[in-house]
Amino acid sequence: MKKSILTLTIAIALAGSGAIISQNVYAGGDLPGTSSTAVAQGELGFVYVDPYKFSPLVAVIDLGGKNISDVSVTVKGKGRKGVDIDYPVSASQVLTHNGIPVFGMYPDFLNKVEVSYKLDGKKVNEEYKIRTSALEQIHIDGQDRTQYEYEPLTVAKGFEERLYLVDGQVILPNMRNHWDWHPTQNIIDTQGEVRWHMRPEVIYTVPGGSMSFKQTSDGKLIFGQGLMFEPNEGYDEAYYAKYDFIGKPIFKHVLPRGYNGFSHDITEMPNGHYLLRVGKRDFIDATGTKVDTIRDVVIEVDQNGDVVHEWNFNNILDNKRDAVLLSLDMGAVCLNVDVSQSGKQMDAEQLKNEPYGDVAGVSAGRNWLHINSVGYDAEDDSIIISSRHQSAVIKVGRDNQVKWILGTPAGWKGELADKVLTPVNNKGKKLDCNDQGCEGDFDWTWTQHTAWPVPERGTVTVFDNGDGRGLEQPALASMKYSRGVEYKVNDKDMTVEQTWEYGKERGNEWYSAITSITEYQQDHQTMFMASASAGLMDPKQAPEHWITEVDPETNEIKVEMKVKTLTKHEPGYRSTVVRAHEMFNK
Repeated sequence: MKKSILTLTIAIALAGSGAIISQNVYAGGDLPGTSSTAVAQGELGFVYVDPYKFSPLVAVIDLGGKNISDVSVTVKGKGRKGVDIDYPVSASQVLTHNGIPVFGMYPDFLNKVEVSYKLDGKKVNEEYKIRTSALEQIHIDGQDRTQYEYEPLTVAKGFEERLYLVDGQVILPNMRNHWDWHPTQNIIDTQGEVRWHMRPEVIYTVPGGSMSFKQTSDGKLIFGQGLMFEPNEGYDEAYYAKYDFIGKPIFKHVLPRGYNGFSHDITEMPNGHYLLRVGKRDFIDATGTKVDTIRDVVIEVDQNGDVVHEWNFNNILDNKRDAVLLSLDMGAVCLNVDVSQSGKQMDAEQLKNEPYGDVAGVSAGRNWLHINSVGYDAEDDSIIISSRHQSAVIKVGRDNQVKWILGTPAGWKGELADKVLTPVNNKGKKLDCNDQGCEGDFDWTWTQHTAWPVPERGTVTVFDNGDGRGLEQPALASMKYSRGVEYKVNDKDMTVEQTWEYGKERGNEWYSAITSITEYQQDHQTMFMASASAGLMDPKQAPEHWITEVDPETNEIKVEMKVKTLTKHEPGYRSTVVRAHEMFNK
């Protein structure tokens, strides 16, 4: 004990003299309301590693009572090809954390962190050395496993500093014979190195899936946590939350009382509200039966968590349309992966008579729609949903009226049939189509995931998973493929043109039956895709999660990473681009 106190005293003295201390000197000490390990270095105060018990790969360099300005940080890359992470820190963020937030360190490593700032009007440049712990292991199949494995395959010049948040789940059966979703959220660089990791215990307070991790317009992190069982069974409520990347909680709201079943998507709106994909409690269907609906409702909530608007698609669409459901592979109906049902389909009678719950079927109370993303179009205050079980991208206004439907016309009736877009070529000429597809290069999306409006291009991007393509299962499962695709919709003429696609040429290797994302990146004018569950039904190996970013003009691959999951039949969910320079500058 005496030796530790003496070492700490010497370290503080050296720090006050302006010397940079390279050795690790650990001391007890916490930020208010936190628990962490502190290190004394440099002109400022202690270095607190993981100050909010949120991520072992972040830290705060405490101000030590000093006033600084013009702060910037560089976390140095490891080795000759290591990726530096640079970002500015605003005065607001310095005051918020009472120090300099450090993001992007390597696990189990003595990280070199360069900081520059002005102190008493003078420019100061320092190097801090910060030791991090190893990432926790997960006990799977009788062995301790580390995190996903990340393999960089292609990194073009100018893309070296890309960072990707990989949204995964380690899925294990629990004692109640349900699937337990153990969250695995990492940010990786283009060398396949983990540079941020979210502690699972931060979010995993209930059994269910944590999903839709996104960086917000102010650089923060939003996500939602679903609930597998009802709260009265002894579990906390499902919720949605916002944190910063150092771990400071901004809000955590339980779902409003009339809703349940959060999963798949939370979307930030320009006015600071959020769109949530949920289910409706105690919905009375056409027969007078009271049911809890499944993945077929979108709500808009304000900053207080109050509901501003509801889109209940049981009242907007035809919940008995089964044209797509009849063609689905029941082995992978989104998150319900059952290898024993691989290649099997349901008939119309089965779809009508399935028990209520999260099962493929028709009518309210079953998984008839399966909304897996919610986009917002500010131009006309509308939402754009991706419905997996209708193989349709659908635009709906605030008046709850359908504006258009992008998908096969099969099974749509009455006024809804009139809302189905007509495919055209790049000269506006109508294409020859039937329910299964169209001539030429145009195709609809099938059991797709994500549909985002792209204002910069006047288009919508979609990840076309491809199960049930053409309303049928192919002769061989290996004939299935997925693709990223972009469409241009003419709202006045009610036509749609396919302007870009990628992935068909990759064949079955790149095929993901479920999950995944396509998202345009304005900074590099690229299309980012994550084919997140490739090889899901392969009995020999764990699925692969492909991260692919291409130039849409040439389809040249700018970045490609291959992510190995940990167990067989375990889907990745999504990945997304994150930008360190936006995290702490507002």
